[in-house]
Amino acid sequence: MADAFNRSSRTVRTPPPEGRPMKTDPIVPSPAHTAQPASVDVVSTSEIQGWLSSIEQCLNEICTIANEGKLNADQKLRINKISRNVAGGVSQLAVQYQAVKQQILVNNAHLKALSEQNNIREQIKELQLSLQVAPKIETKVSFADKVRTGNNSSVVPIKTNSIVIYPTEKDKSSEDTKKLVQDLIKPEALKLHVRGMRKTKNGGVIINTDRKDDLEKLKASQQLQKSGLKLEETTKRRPKIILLSVPSNITENEVFDCIYEQNIVDQHPNISRETFMSSIKLSHKSGKKDLATCNYILECSAEVRRTLIQQQRVFINWTSCPARDYTLLTRCYKCQLYGHSAKYCREAESTCSHCGLSGHTIKECTKLSEHPNCATCMRFKKPSDHKTGDEQCPAKKSAQIRHLNNIDYEGP
Repeated sequence: MADAFNRSSRTVRTPPPEGRPMKTDPIVPSPAHTAQPASVDVVSTSEIQGWLSSIEQCLNEICTIANEGKLNADQKLRINKISRNVAGGVSQLAVQYQAVKQQILVNNAHLKALSEQNNIREQIKELQLSLQVAPKIETKVSFADKVRTGNNSSVVPIKTNSIVIYPTEKDKSSEDTKKLVQDLIKPEALKLHVRGMRKTKNGGVIINTDRKDDLEKLKASQQLQKSGLKLEETTKRRPKIILLSVPSNITENEVFDCIYEQNIVDQHPNISRETFMSSIKLSHKSGKKDLATCNYILECSAEVRRTLIQQQRVFINWTSCPARDYTLLTRCYKCQLYGHSAKYCREAESTCSHCGLSGHTIKECTKLSEHPNCATCMRFKKPSDHKTGDEQCPAKKSAQIRHLNNIDYEGP
């Protein structure tokens, strides 16, 4: 907008002869007033253009009146010059106004962006504050959780000690024995660390403690000795491990020879072959038939199990087989309880694994369209609004813990 009026810069001619009106040149802003910095960005508006056009008309009219009046040439020239100066000043004001307006728009955009950033900062602060105030939840990983995690090759059970207390009279129930023990023994007096007490067959109860000397205190208790109750320490089962992808063309004896020679003898030279062979046996094999490999489920001593699990792979002939703890929990599909199979179930009637009621199986259930109920939790009067055998089932988790605590992972 170097020339706001779009006019030339010609000077005014000499006055015309008398009787003839003098033509006036349009008012043109002088270069001194129209100079504009190159760095100024302007916003063109119709309102400013209207002002400039109106002022130009007024100045041109002043010049026309002056030329038609009885003024000499010098006075008319001065009026034209002043009008041009005024037009140039107004033009410069318009340019500056437009630059200021442009800067305001830019500043408003910056303020809006800063406001949005400030809102984000406030939200982040509120989130950080809420995270600091929120209580920290410590998640305890159960044995079953560790077993279900495929990346973990071993489980680490809590060290517990157990003792079984049986009644002398065969007609006594486990509830009678439990009540009698609780009446005779005061844990606070003996400073016992009792982890739990549960019922077992033949009217007995099993007491789990954290420390070995707690069992000695119970054995030495005069109250229990005078009551006629029988105390026996529980014998834990040997652990099981599974060897994956064992070549099927190798015999069982060859597998055991390879395990001993390639994995045991160097780390435990004090273990003879005879001792090793007496501490390990094949429980069963798994996998599809007619395949080049199968899985070996071995029952072994705690020392052998620890060695094979720590190295994570067992070297057998020209192969290395992943080694994992085998902690599969058996569930009876007749009574839906854990710890035995249907083959050895003592219940007379079947229990449905869907509705949780006894007297029929899931194949005969008429409530399959309804929400399932856990048969195991219903038996123990626990919340049962989940499927029988669900991974988060409290009864299953409790059974898994008992199962693992009954395995001798530590050894002598």
